Amino acid sequence: MSALRALIGRVVPAPPTAARSVHPTDPAQPWWRRSDGAAGLAWAALITLGYACWLFSATFLRGHGAFWLQESADLTQYIAGYNAFVREPWHWPILRITSLNAPEGTLATFLDAVPLYAVLLKLVQHGPDTPMRNPYGIWIALCFTLQGVGAWWICREARVRSWVTLSVLAILLASFPALTIRINHLSLMAQWLLLFGIAIYLRSGRLGRLSAGAWLAMIPMAFYINIYLCAMLSAIFLADVLRHLNRANAARMAVVVVAVYGLLALSLGMTMLPLAKGGNTEWGFGYYSMNIMAPFTGGSVLAIPTSLPHDGQGEGYNYLGLGVLVAAGLAWRMRRQRDPGLARRHRALLVLLAMLAVYAVSNTAYFGKVHVYDFSVLNLLGPLKDMFRSSGRFFWPVGYAIVVFGVLTMHRYLDRRHAIAALLLLGVIQMVDLREHHKRVRASVSNVPGPAIDAARWDAFLGAGVKDLLYYPPFRCATKSTPGHSLLPTMLYAVRHHYTLSTGYISRAHKPCDNYAQEIAARLTPHTAIVFETAAFEPGEIERILAAVPPTRCTTIDFAYLCRPQPQSSEMKR
Repeated sequence: MSALRALIGRVVPAPPTAARSVHPTDPAQPWWRRSDGAAGLAWAALITLGYACWLFSATFLRGHGAFWLQESADLTQYIAGYNAFVREPWHWPILRITSLNAPEGTLATFLDAVPLYAVLLKLVQHGPDTPMRNPYGIWIALCFTLQGVGAWWICREARVRSWVTLSVLAILLASFPALTIRINHLSLMAQWLLLFGIAIYLRSGRLGRLSAGAWLAMIPMAFYINIYLCAMLSAIFLADVLRHLNRANAARMAVVVVAVYGLLALSLGMTMLPLAKGGNTEWGFGYYSMNIMAPFTGGSVLAIPTSLPHDGQGEGYNYLGLGVLVAAGLAWRMRRQRDPGLARRHRALLVLLAMLAVYAVSNTAYFGKVHVYDFSVLNLLGPLKDMFRSSGRFFWPVGYAIVVFGVLTMHRYLDRRHAIAALLLLGVIQMVDLREHHKRVRASVSNVPGPAIDAARWDAFLGAGVKDLLYYPPFRCATKSTPGHSLLPTMLYAVRHHYTLSTGYISRAHKPCDNYAQEIAARLTPHTAIVFETAAFEPGEIERILAAVPPTRCTTIDFAYLCRPQPQSSEMKR
């Protein structure tokens, strides 16, 4: 560390204008030598895509391997939801799916199928003959590639023309621990949206005016990828608006805000509305939170021992990495000496980032296992805190801002030779410190359970005539079992076989948790089968339900008690 501090010792004066680069490149240089041009864009994208191939493998990014065959993971919801969506004809609204949560149906949004991505792929191919496929390996590759694009765009807007700075920033953003740990939550891998938001913020500062057109495109795009990322991006947008707000342009700023969210609201009429009746909120705020120590724990070199008060704080995993922490500390020292007006110029952004950090910690704060405080004011957020219950995620914009701040400050305030040496050294420190993290990520995609359903036995019992599956208990009605271990595999099995399913692992889905016998009697046809999750019922309860419906023949396979209607002429007994 002392060697690194020595490298930082020679600090040069700040540039006379914010738009000037400390290490300029002659604009007359050929395109292939300019880091802020097409060659730099391609290089940054290749770095981040190469990192993804190194971390996961090219085979993984093509959608092959045991990870993609899981039947009881969050991933199952994505794959089942996507294939159900593209196998149906186009509906109105556009994101509607009728085969899951039948007969009410649902939306691709509530299946976490990355709606914008799914719609684009459905434009290429859709219909009942569409084969089952997994498009999410390519999605992950695309997300990592766009992390590199974000690094390039940030450098371009900051007038940074340095191949080393671009390369180090790209690798730091690609290896961002809160990104790579989210491999099981595919829509949350689109954290490049936050980098694009930072780039737009820098662009607005460079131009001296709000980049309204860029925000008009980005906010609706983020909404149709992941609502959490849309909310985080909206915070950066609000900071950009407030930074430029004054009495003279107040009306224009208001028009821009109304236009951005008005466009989003108008699009809902084509994509999602009207929404089916169901719950808007879910439990979890204050549980799925960030520990105050999270940004500092999780590395191999900076191995600070800590333990969490409960498993929910794993959702708030936000380790920054030793390289980023050192860069941020040194950058803060340099800025304090050379650019004391930075905080004033970016006051709105700093305030909003601080608010996001407080929200990430949630209303119940812990430092390790030590309870620090209860912040009941956050309970006043009402439905908002219930909608964004996994508050620990909201530190991501703060983390990315710290990475960008550290790298750009070191580039700007060190002479060329020392900047190159310091940034390269910090990049190496970061990668060494993340060794154990990388092992954990690789383990999460390789140590996966086997199939939950013996498909051959299910096929043999159900036969060729089944078109509909009634599943009990419906989603959210089970109190004695874990629906992910049974409902998710059944949902994937139903989609593979072109069956409709009466429920599903679906947000906002709401079904009655009683009167199962009456519902079965009303919906049972020769083409209907019933799936009872055996662990969710008391002994004898399933038999009592079936006693009130037409005769069926049943068998136990895996986690389920499967039943089919018995022809009235048959002498077979249930």
